Amino acid sequence: MTNQEIATHFRTLANLLELLEENPFKIRSYRNAYNTLRKHDRDLASMKSDEIEKIPGVGKAISSKIGELLETGSLNALEKARKEIPPGVEELLNIKGLGPGKIRKLWRGLEVQSPGELLYACKENRLLKLKGFGQKSQSDIISKVEFHLSQQGKFLYAELIDAAKEVLATFSSEMAGEMVTFTGKLRRIMPVLEEISLLATGTLEDWKKVSLPNAELEQMGDNYIRWTLEEKYPVCLHLCPAAEFGNKQLELTGPEAFTDSPLWKDKLREQSYSSEKKLFNALGVTYIKPEFRDWESPENALELSETEILSERDILGVVHAHSNYSDGINSLEEMVDAAREKGFKYLAITDHSAYAAYAGGLREKDVLEQWAEIDRLNEKRDSFRVIKGIEADILPNGDMDYGPELLSGFELVIASVHSVLKMDRERATDRLIKAIENPSVHMLGHPTGRLLLSRPGYPLDMPKILDACAQNGVAIEINANPHRLDLDWQWIRPAAERGIKFSINPDAHSTMGIDDIKYGISVAQKGGMLKSECLNTLEAADFLSSLKK
Repeated sequence: MTNQEIATHFRTLANLLELLEENPFKIRSYRNAYNTLRKHDRDLASMKSDEIEKIPGVGKAISSKIGELLETGSLNALEKARKEIPPGVEELLNIKGLGPGKIRKLWRGLEVQSPGELLYACKENRLLKLKGFGQKSQSDIISKVEFHLSQQGKFLYAELIDAAKEVLATFSSEMAGEMVTFTGKLRRIMPVLEEISLLATGTLEDWKKVSLPNAELEQMGDNYIRWTLEEKYPVCLHLCPAAEFGNKQLELTGPEAFTDSPLWKDKLREQSYSSEKKLFNALGVTYIKPEFRDWESPENALELSETEILSERDILGVVHAHSNYSDGINSLEEMVDAAREKGFKYLAITDHSAYAAYAGGLREKDVLEQWAEIDRLNEKRDSFRVIKGIEADILPNGDMDYGPELLSGFELVIASVHSVLKMDRERATDRLIKAIENPSVHMLGHPTGRLLLSRPGYPLDMPKILDACAQNGVAIEINANPHRLDLDWQWIRPAAERGIKFSINPDAHSTMGIDDIKYGISVAQKGGMLKSECLNTLEAADFLSSLKK
């Protein structure tokens, strides 16, 4: 064990003890040990204990712990502290600029337990409710957390797609005579990606001359080139002859379970095809769109026509949005004006209910004040409808926040879980079903509670949840926030086959957040959602009438 590794153990111990608000003297001594040991010019592993003890600022207690580390490879005091702190909270210490003091406030004050949860809390402006944090510090933390997550090798689809489009545009411009397109998980619209993958025709010699702005060349082979874009995004360009483009595109698009199908696996070795559609036609197989290829096999993959699938232009209303009545940045009127300017016909404002105190949840007097403002806005804007909604918390026992009298006054009630997320499958399922059966509930919000790249959803018996929604006439939202994308695409067809309707909801906490609808559309398209299965493709009056139970 090197001096640096030994020193790092003491720094980590000091940080964890500070998180736990332990003895300040101990914390200071461990920090001093870190600073001393990492700079020490002799190899600690080769020194005797009495020699280590004589190092200025070390002493008998620290020397004893160094001996424990060298003998066992671990530190009992450190392992003891780790048992009291969620692993994700310790990971926050790896984010530059976030010290133990700030992290303790975030952990204790907002129940943030991982970098992903912290990023989500920032995007919902929750840090603004904490003493010592403001808009500037929140923005600074967002950039630091995003950088930290980008170094983990996985990226949200929403984070990569815009950069990928710019790369594609550059390549298409510089190599106008060649075919170039997306491939891999990006082409299949997977929610989490490892890289920007593209496939192109042409030779390596020609492509060597292409300049990709803000990118560093990492690797080059006979049929591929790799770059790192903006110091964080991996870009891989695969090359093949034009005559084999279809074969290579099928192979690279994946997934393996799809490409290994006996329908074409052997035949692909016998013949080359210049496009995928020619390949499918030659084999007598109906063309299956890339986003549908993650289904279990080509035989049961969706084969829905282009015209049936939901598109972004079909969405008429913004459903699930927050204002500064709770944890949104913008006023209600600003949210309304933004939705109108973006071409929508209605906005269902759904601020948090009172139980979500961390998000400035609305007390009854706040609800009545908001309803009065909505009435005034509706009088002023004849061609635009503001809908009185609420994102009501599902309490730990499955009851709804607010009583039936207040809930019945809302035109839209979205039921969501935001707290006490550690549940077993039975408890989580029962909790959601009890809320679904509540006669005031119209829609189930972000059903699994997952945060991509941060935390998995709570375990659910999803078929039971879907059955309950079908039996009680409860719609399910596709939460379009890029960190959620919940309900997951794979449950869309099973839900639709039960007669359940959906709503593509941005969960917007600012006027800019409304634009997240496009990511929900991507999920809907991957899951094969039809326009007729989505409620906010309807006019406002029809949307509301479809909610009545």
